[in-house]
Amino acid sequence: MPTEQKYQLDIPLALPGVDDANDGCVARLQELLREQRGVTMAHIDEENGKPVLCLHYDPNLMTLEKLERLTRDEGAAITQKFKHETLPIAGMDCASCAASIEHIVRKVSGVLNVNVNYPTGKMKVQYDSTQTSRDAIIKAVGKLGYRVPSDKSVALPTRSSTRSSESHDHSGHRHQDGEKHDDESEDGHDHAPIDPNAPWLVRNRDIAVSLLAAVFLALGWATESFTTFPFFVAIAFYAASYVLGGHKIAKHGVLGALHGRFDIDFLMVIAAIGAAYLGDWKEGAFLLTLFSFSHALEHSAMERARDAIGALGKLTPKVARVRRDNQEIEVAIEALQIGDVAIVRPGDRVAVEGTIVKGSSTLDQSPITGESVPVEKTVGETVFAGSINGDGALEVEVKKLAQDTTMARVMEMVEEAQSQKSPTQTFAEKFERVFVPTVLIVVVLAAVVPSLMGWLDWRTALLRAISTLVAASPCALALATPAAVLAGIAQAARNGVLIKGGVHLENLGGLRAIALDKT
Repeated sequence: MPTEQKYQLDIPLALPGVDDANDGCVARLQELLREQRGVTMAHIDEENGKPVLCLHYDPNLMTLEKLERLTRDEGAAITQKFKHETLPIAGMDCASCAASIEHIVRKVSGVLNVNVNYPTGKMKVQYDSTQTSRDAIIKAVGKLGYRVPSDKSVALPTRSSTRSSESHDHSGHRHQDGEKHDDESEDGHDHAPIDPNAPWLVRNRDIAVSLLAAVFLALGWATESFTTFPFFVAIAFYAASYVLGGHKIAKHGVLGALHGRFDIDFLMVIAAIGAAYLGDWKEGAFLLTLFSFSHALEHSAMERARDAIGALGKLTPKVARVRRDNQEIEVAIEALQIGDVAIVRPGDRVAVEGTIVKGSSTLDQSPITGESVPVEKTVGETVFAGSINGDGALEVEVKKLAQDTTMARVMEMVEEAQSQKSPTQTFAEKFERVFVPTVLIVVVLAAVVPSLMGWLDWRTALLRAISTLVAASPCALALATPAAVLAGIAQAARNGVLIKGGVHLENLGGLRAIALDKT
């Protein structure tokens, strides 16, 4: 009998709900199995381009049946304890919001890993269910003024409409659309889809508010400079500009600071308050207006990127015509089952992905494959969901569920692409994390030490400290980088080019030649 044999199985079979070989639960399972008598090695291998769990064992000490049972039992125990959730987050309007949420959730006891993706508006969190819970994590998010909205209220571009707001744990549990949870707010208007035909003010509310702040700033300056009205009239205009331009910045910055995270928003709030204290209302209002306008432009670029990518989901019909019990009925694509036979009439957009069992036709697959010329398809050949049928009727046997079609995978890839950060973005975030507290310390010293030492009076020292605060703030880097990347990805998507993240967009800047195939 051989001294060693090998056993391979797909990761999701050992750990239901896990498909990433780098997941921490995969490492935990390997460690547990290595400790078992008869198991000589446990590692990740690759088969047909797909990661698999590979176990080497001594058949004299461990039977295959016992190893299979042991692997599944240990995997089930791990997935029962360590949960993975993907939760939608409502209320984020800037990249720093995501970092603030990560900061506070990471402090929750039992949270192992958290990643908040501002472009998709989602948070992926891993936690030990024996130490914390989904409710506790949602409560931590709420401390910063953000929410995990009800499923019906969230409209995010994801793999398909069938998974637009599901959260998963390792046990495979899903919270389906329409299912209410006590820990979720019913108000999710922050991410409600906006009618593209709505008035400009509705579609660009943040920009409109920033422009209104600029109007009040201009009125205050004009009143102060060209009229004989008392100064409190100009102050009233400036105060209105403060409120309009600074309400969101103050909310993010102050709440973050109360929970131990100091960011650029907090620096700007302190600078504006200091300017008002010194009587320089104009400078403070200008600072907040400019900063809020930058945030509004960033948010607008994000919404355009979401719209362009969300349009991909509209390429696949929401219902399919199928034959069941010798009758043709229309069913939602989410309700399709493997083996169903879908009827595709001439001129229809194909709603399913599968194999033709009857008929032949030409199909326009350009939305999926990029092939500009319609392709002849007949019995036994594969059709893609989202392609357009020509002049022949087809009967297609469903081979893939809605969430597993090629178009769904494209949507997933685009969503993952949005979450990838360019080197410049990563550097800016690390720089901000260290630089902002350093600036705050320097500013406090600059305001206090010269006055205590008798070198400067309090007003002059404070004015110089605030000037240092504004001048040293890395706001240009923090605001310009994500906005530029998002705008670039969105513009490319509107022109039919899918760029897999900021890192690839940034690499394009260094290219000197590009080779394209015929499609």
